[in-house]
Amino acid sequence: MRLTQFLLFTLQSYIVSTRVLSKKASRLTGDSLSLGSPALAPTATVVVPLKQTEYHWVTTEAAIGGQPVVLLVDTGSSSFWVTASSTPGHSYDTNVSSTAHLLYNKTFHQSFPHASVSGIIVKDTVSVGSEYAIVRDFEFGFVDQKSAAIADQPFDGFIGLGFPQTHQEELSLASNPSLTEALLPRLPSPVFSAYLKNSGPNPPYLKFGGIDDAKYTGPLAKVFISRSTNRWTASNVGFSIGNQTMEETADLVFDTGGDNYISAPYSVIAEYYKDIAIQWGSMGSSNCTVILPCDSKLPDLEMHLGSGTAKVRGELMKGKTASGTGSSNPAISSSGLCFGVLQPFGDPPELLGNCQKLGLVGAPFFYEQYTVFNIDEPSLSYAPYA
Repeated sequence: MRLTQFLLFTLQSYIVSTRVLSKKASRLTGDSLSLGSPALAPTATVVVPLKQTEYHWVTTEAAIGGQPVVLLVDTGSSSFWVTASSTPGHSYDTNVSSTAHLLYNKTFHQSFPHASVSGIIVKDTVSVGSEYAIVRDFEFGFVDQKSAAIADQPFDGFIGLGFPQTHQEELSLASNPSLTEALLPRLPSPVFSAYLKNSGPNPPYLKFGGIDDAKYTGPLAKVFISRSTNRWTASNVGFSIGNQTMEETADLVFDTGGDNYISAPYSVIAEYYKDIAIQWGSMGSSNCTVILPCDSKLPDLEMHLGSGTAKVRGELMKGKTASGTGSSNPAISSSGLCFGVLQPFGDPPELLGNCQKLGLVGAPFFYEQYTVFNIDEPSLSYAPYA
């Protein structure tokens, strides 16, 4: 994510969560596909089962040093970090792992708009996916201090799937690969695909090294990604609302950790909500959060990406109830109001203060589109679910 939006929407409601780890650590640490040896030839794809949460993030169960952990899967960063067991509710203990090496000479600190995490670097064995892909001697952040805003979340850490530059910047690891880099060179194809459909009988998953053609319909459209962005950022994303194609475009990060959120320039926001009695709420340091009547009927949103167009249905463009949210009109009760999914970034002209600076495309896009991330090109391909 960029934890910018994660923290923004976390403040929308009190988070009460329970965590159930249904898999034993021994099951998660099988070695049917060991990636610890540089001589290992490409063998098979790796399927990573996911869980969609009520906060619109996706998490996966993994193992570090033989201990089960729950990690938020995030294409908006390359950081891999896990919280120490000394923090209540978290399970990774370096004293329990026989393969952990604490690198006290390497420390890290990562800041977010409303929080931060810090600690040292640890080297240990990481196991992910139903095929039990194992990455030995993997270096990651070991968090022993973090802000209250993220202290009680229902996951143990992040598994970042962005480009390695981000990983190096965030954790100060000049030569260490991201987990994506460690996995993909030993797989049949340098891609991972995301099936995150939020309806139907099939659970969500990532697939490293392959694409499931039966999961989407029509051809895959493609937009090329620049590595200079350090994230899965598509440039010049266009928008259409009904028969109105907007002139203004945006550079947006496609982020599986981006919450129930799509960013757009203010001109797009104004057109999209022109028939809706919206209000401006305050969240954290931002005072430009769109809230609207929960019974609003919203139009579809079309996003023009590279060689194709992705549609997000209007029924998915309305978020959670906005109870407790500050409003620009204090005379109007927040009862019956919901958050809009389409939110501005940058500085809307008639508002004072700060809006979010980074443009994100979160869960609603992935609910509608089968998505393929190609690291070699790099590119993002997408098509509607079958």
